[in-house]
Amino acid sequence: MLFVQNVNGDQTAFKANNVQITDTLGQYPTLSFTFVETPENEVAAQMMIPFTIIEVPENKQRYRIVTNNPVSLGKYKQYSVTAIHIAKDLHNKYVDERLENTQSLKACLDLLIKDTQIKYVLHDNFDNYAFSEGFGGGYADDLLMQNLASDFGFEFYFDNYTIHIQKKLGTKESFLFIDNANVSKISYNEDYSTITTYIKGQAKPIVQETTDETSGGSSSGGSWGWPFPSVGEGSFSLGQRFGYDGGFRPNSFHDGLDFGSVDHHGSEVHAVHGGKVIIKSYMGGLENYVVIHSDDGYNIVYQEAFSSMSNIKVNVGDVVNTGDVIGYRNTDHLHIGITKVDFNTAVGKSFTNDGTWLNPQEIIRNGIANNNSDSDVVEQPTETVDEDKPTEYEIHSEYVSPLVEKAHWPKVEAEPITDDNITDENTLINKLKASIHDYPDIEYTLDYANFKYNSVKFNNDIKVGNYGWLRDRFGIDVEVRINSYTWYPQSKQADTVTFGNKRFDPVEWQVRNQKAFERNKKLGEILRNQIAKVQGSMMSQDKWDSRFNEINNSFINSNKEILKQFEDINTRLDSIEKTGKEEGGSDGTSES
Repeated sequence: MLFVQNVNGDQTAFKANNVQITDTLGQYPTLSFTFVETPENEVAAQMMIPFTIIEVPENKQRYRIVTNNPVSLGKYKQYSVTAIHIAKDLHNKYVDERLENTQSLKACLDLLIKDTQIKYVLHDNFDNYAFSEGFGGGYADDLLMQNLASDFGFEFYFDNYTIHIQKKLGTKESFLFIDNANVSKISYNEDYSTITTYIKGQAKPIVQETTDETSGGSSSGGSWGWPFPSVGEGSFSLGQRFGYDGGFRPNSFHDGLDFGSVDHHGSEVHAVHGGKVIIKSYMGGLENYVVIHSDDGYNIVYQEAFSSMSNIKVNVGDVVNTGDVIGYRNTDHLHIGITKVDFNTAVGKSFTNDGTWLNPQEIIRNGIANNNSDSDVVEQPTETVDEDKPTEYEIHSEYVSPLVEKAHWPKVEAEPITDDNITDENTLINKLKASIHDYPDIEYTLDYANFKYNSVKFNNDIKVGNYGWLRDRFGIDVEVRINSYTWYPQSKQADTVTFGNKRFDPVEWQVRNQKAFERNKKLGEILRNQIAKVQGSMMSQDKWDSRFNEINNSFINSNKEILKQFEDINTRLDSIEKTGKEEGGSDGTSES
């Protein structure tokens, strides 16, 4: 029995056949079943339309129909249906926004599930991750499964609309499968084509510095300006100005200057000071924001003006000059904050009047007043990179699998790694170790007798991600992990369990090689013994050949005497026929 609900919220139950569920590590669970459009299933048949949901009572999970194949079967139709877990609704969202630089897993997940029914539970703590090219710009589920899972190093499973995230799923010692006991057969396949034993990498790019004599500006800025030049400084209300705000904010302190869309009209946001873009990201309270750092020590943040990351036109690493357009405001105001403290540290001092945050209005106004002074117009060298020259890196390292020495495997090179975000050699080496593939891809498969239908009880916990043991009919134990599980919740059909890749220890390969050597040695001894026997037989055959020749020659000689006697008899017979009598007589009669 299954339950069905269509997009209108209508629900009914129906009798299904061949109900099959497949759970696979790192993928959406799938459901398939058939049913016949009998009178009791007629309503369900009418509800087999796009976006219909099927619920399985045995696991209380919901699946959304993806294919439906009705075929005439005499008086009725038979429906063959496949469905994917309801969490696949995450694919309905395309994430336009992008998060830049270092981000927490929570910030990334919040971006993915925003405006969806999906929720998540973090069961472990995860370090922040530095994105070299930002995070976003794709379907939400692809970003979850293909980007975040590998970047942050986690595994996940779905419970309807909830994503459970852990560093590693499953538990140890969860099952024991014994060939010919609680499984009908154990088979495995080993693929050696993907093995690599050597990898090299580089990190921490070296910035090439050259002097740009034609730009008229510099990374230090030199000059100052207002973000909306056509308005200039303009006017500000109490709540917009830096400092005491009249009691609207925590500690009644405003740590920046707000340029409202009414009193400072225009959409183009211009840089108030030159510098290099060091952060382009999203943060609660700041929304989408960009930070520009100048050589004279200022960190200038532009925030709350951009409803989408696409409204910010500059990227990390860009060098901008005073007056350059850095983005387009499409909200009710732009907030500018200025500090000489590390930006991430300064954010922790928001709404705190301790000197961390400086008054933008005074700094910009005084900077403009001094723009024509000789002291402020000194040109600074601009950091640029020669586009024709390849990027050079400060850190270079390599990693060789221990199997090269211990198991005498050859040196098979993996694709080199380049990571602009790594700043120390140990981190690079750890990444190289994690990226190498010095083991075969191995998949074990077995047919599992589902003992919930009989009296035999095995305390096996069959869940994707769990670890346990296989014992074959020769008594050899192998530790494995469940990678995929296909089960039949409403029938006694044998389930199928597939175990994922097992990373072999070098000792195991040494044992294999030693066994192969001993086997070859034994075969060699057997072969030598067989050759010796054959050679012995060949010597005996020579003797037999010699004896045969002796007998044969004797036989031939005997035959010659007999033939001579026959020839004599034939001669006498010929003579009698010619003369009518035997030689030596006169009357034709024989001598007595």
